[in-house]
Amino acid sequence: EEAKCLATAVYYEARSESLNGQLAVAHVVLQRAKSGRFPKSLCGVVTQPGQFSFVRGGRMPATPSHAGQWRTAQAIADIAMDGSWNNPVEGALFFHSSRIQPGWAKERMTRIGGHVFYR
Repeated sequence: EEAKCLATAVYYEARSESLNGQLAVAHVVLQRAKSGRFPKSLCGVVTQPGQFSFVRGGRMPATPSHAGQWRTAQAIADIAMDGSWNNPVEGALFFHSSRIQPGWAKERMTRIGGHVFYR
């Protein structure tokens, strides 16, 4: 179940991104669960109100219908969960689309593809 929640976040937030960008998004979800500042479970992090726009009323959307992209998201979730990749956003707890400028008072780390990452 936890892997499915993480894969869903990767799918809806970053499926059009590079492998590195998708893994970075997955890492933020994992880091939030470990941080003590967010829910402890991956599903709790993903369904926390106001955090991810694809979650409506605390409910996850149906499993995506595009089989290839869904399988990729599942594989990325597995890779991120086992830590077998070089993480370019170590310590990041936040990200947003590069199309917006939320004006956060957070430490900007880097931009990967269409997302900007922060501590």
